[in-house]
Amino acid sequence: MPKNNPMTEMTGEILAATLSAQAVGMDLLLAEMRALSEVLPGALGQMPALPEHIEATEEADFDNMPV
Repeated sequence: MPKNNPMTEMTGEILAATLSAQAVGMDLLLAEMRALSEVLPGALGQMPALPEHIEATEEADFDNMPV
């Protein structure tokens, strides 16, 4: 039976810890989103509709980001 490589074991532990931390963060984000949906009911329904198409000339007026 081959010996376990310590680096392989450590890599597996680091990966498990990373995925666990991400899951905790996503659970927290979900809880925050649910809490906000209770505080701001219907907020998404009050947003103005986005235009279907924006002309290139109109968009060029707003393009002021430096390259």
